[in-house]
Amino acid sequence: MGTRIFKAAVVIGFLCFLAVIFMFSPIFHLQEVIISGYNTVEHDEIRQRLGVDYSTNLLLFNTSDARRQIMENLYISEVAFSRQMPGRLYVQVRERRLVAYIEHIPGSFLYMDEHGRVLEVRSFTSWPLPLVVGLNFTSFALGEILDVPDGNAFNIVTQYAQHIYRHGLAGRVTYIDVSDTANTRILLGYVEFNVGSLRDAEEKISIIAGIINEMPDAEHARGFVDLREINDEFFFEILT
Repeated sequence: MGTRIFKAAVVIGFLCFLAVIFMFSPIFHLQEVIISGYNTVEHDEIRQRLGVDYSTNLLLFNTSDARRQIMENLYISEVAFSRQMPGRLYVQVRERRLVAYIEHIPGSFLYMDEHGRVLEVRSFTSWPLPLVVGLNFTSFALGEILDVPDGNAFNIVTQYAQHIYRHGLAGRVTYIDVSDTANTRILLGYVEFNVGSLRDAEEKISIIAGIINEMPDAEHARGFVDLREINDEFFFEILT
């Protein structure tokens, strides 16, 4: 009986030894990293934050640590990994959508995502996005949603900014002004649209897109459009 147990232990030990040798075999070393889903964040930064090299064993690769390192970049909201043996690692990231700027102090701009989260602070604006005017906030922290006392003004900014982005107008809108939330104003070039409140926001932005796209010489047109009420007789004054 004792001999059988001893033999079984020897066999198990030998199999475990083979398993360890197999796990640490060079066949499982990283050979290729394929990263997708990035736009704002550079490929090289994600690759560096990944923390791997060609000696990394994919079977022992710690995805939790790698995910945490990559998501320290506030532009990235999600990270997913998959392995394809023998040596290929896929990294899929999802970025937060930058939709507007807010001037914190003269010459200092907060980069804001579609939910009002501050992603970055810079002394310049590097993307063609609207500037938010008239939104008062008490404080901010990187990676956190702005602390805005007037929730209505905050909702107007985030909702209109999202619709502007979705309709392809982000690069053409100069500012969103919520100084008066009953008369929210959106400036495209030299044409100002009074969209009023948040009611029918998506439809109003759709109308604005239609007007701008059909307007001859839209980049140089000057005028005012009252879209507080959507009907067939909204006030439309364009001076070219």
